[in-house]
Amino acid sequence: MSRATRLIRTLDKALASHTSFGDTPEAFVDELVTMLEDDLDSLKAKNKPKSWAEIYVERDRALIKQEVLNRVMALGSE
Repeated sequence: MSRATRLIRTLDKALASHTSFGDTPEAFVDELVTMLEDDLDSLKAKNKPKSWAEIYVERDRALIKQEVLNRVMALGSE
């Protein structure tokens, strides 16, 4: 398993442990980044372009998912 995959799985697991993020989900970001420090250090130490590409793809997936869910929510409020 690549270091990027490990980091993404750890992040997903941490996010799944919450049933709600309240009105300010961005308040959890610093806590999660701190929790991921070991994985981040490992990722930076290897500094493989393939790992960073995996991170970019995961970020893009998250942005697309956010847009789709925003549209679904908009449909629900019509």
